[in-house]
Amino acid sequence: MAARTVASPGAARLVALANLPLAAVASALLWRSRDWPLVGDATIFHFIADQMRMGAVPYRDIIDVNMPLIYVIHAAVVAAGGMSDIAWRAFDLGAAAMLAGLIVLLVAPAGRAVALHAALIVLIMHLLLGPYSAGQRDFLMSIPALAVALASAAAAENRGAPRARLSLLLAGVFSVIAASIKPTGLLLLGLPAAGTMGLRWREALSIAAGAAATGLLMLATLAAYGALDAFIGMMRGLMPAYAVLGSRPLPDILRDTLVWLAPVAGLALAAALSLRAAKPPRVRVMIGLALFGLVHLIAQRKGWFYHIYPLAIGLCCWGAWSLSALPTRRALASLAVTAAALALLVPPALTRVDTHPSLRAAAAMQQALQRRLPPGTRVQALDADNGAFLAMARTGMRQATPHLQWFSLLLGADSVRRAFIAALADDPPAAILLTNSQWPLPSGFEAADDWPEFAALLRSGYVLDHSGSDGAIAWRLYLRRTSPNAAQPDSR
Repeated sequence: MAARTVASPGAARLVALANLPLAAVASALLWRSRDWPLVGDATIFHFIADQMRMGAVPYRDIIDVNMPLIYVIHAAVVAAGGMSDIAWRAFDLGAAAMLAGLIVLLVAPAGRAVALHAALIVLIMHLLLGPYSAGQRDFLMSIPALAVALASAAAAENRGAPRARLSLLLAGVFSVIAASIKPTGLLLLGLPAAGTMGLRWREALSIAAGAAATGLLMLATLAAYGALDAFIGMMRGLMPAYAVLGSRPLPDILRDTLVWLAPVAGLALAAALSLRAAKPPRVRVMIGLALFGLVHLIAQRKGWFYHIYPLAIGLCCWGAWSLSALPTRRALASLAVTAAALALLVPPALTRVDTHPSLRAAAAMQQALQRRLPPGTRVQALDADNGAFLAMARTGMRQATPHLQWFSLLLGADSVRRAFIAALADDPPAAILLTNSQWPLPSGFEAADDWPEFAALLRSGYVLDHSGSDGAIAWRLYLRRTSPNAAQPDSR
């Protein structure tokens, strides 16, 4: 049975009252987010999903460094709703609802008011992070991470009962599901130990059985689609090299993290104020979840905004539970910090106008591709997040080689780059679409222009048909000289 905290009546009333304006803020932000477009990393995965629909196999025909489940998720969204903004928005809202529901279940023994409080804070934080947070991998990984926390708490609270073994089995299952989105999810395998203060060998065996069964299923699925060898090669070679790209000093990561965690500050204070209080198994699991989030953030070495999700959710659950037992004055201080943070963050978010230059660039590239090429045409695109992938997917173009982004060519050996040039020369695509997003290099076209073999291939076999520039975003569309459409390139 779940342990219940000794609730403070004064704190409970304050939290219930605070939830009313929080619900109003969340509703306003939800309404504001109704027209969030498909932007950022989601466009890359939607493009990969579209290539999968055409028969491409991840890792073998598409070079990328993400885990398998993210492709499955985006393939399902694309299959259900195509490349539309509405389908992606519906998916993100559904994921947010699932996340909120799991938070409520985890914190509910401390009281409905604080459970709802934690869920509202996480939802508000998600909406404040803006359209680029929609469906982010760390956000999605937090769903199975919370499921691991729930299973771990249930196992600790029912230790010795038959259902505890099932809970531990599920903890192993959900840990590997989380790892199928982000590799750090494997660290969640240790979360049950936080609730039980150590594991017996039979308990560890139950966790291992769930993890092994799920992992084998994932590997078998990759093998069935012919992707297993390429996946193993990616994990051994490209992933370690990619992991160090864009690394930032820890002080810089922590400084930015404090800014993004501002909506959670009040609940973090509540957790700090209760450090000396007794820690029932469920609270130990919440603390373990927060520690996992911190390790997850630091281990990635980049400190991008969406890396904060597991840490923020762990702090919210722990802080909400602690808030319910605080004396009235301390609870009021925690709620005041939350109110101050949201007073600074919410008004600008409700009035901000997002222009999304990458969407304008994508629309221009889409128009150029549609005017020149029929759907299904082989095109070599190289981009990161400047709109080419969205244009390619929405026009139904087929990627010519497995290379989508510059990093796979820049990190690869000379043999990789030679093979890329040979593939383009042996079976020339109808077009080559480049943007100035050449991460990890600074923005520009130097990666193409200063590569002698690639520049020679463009000069000899292609003509610059169309180019565009919108502030920091620029792009070029080259057509094959043998194409009838290339005889009269568009000069606009």
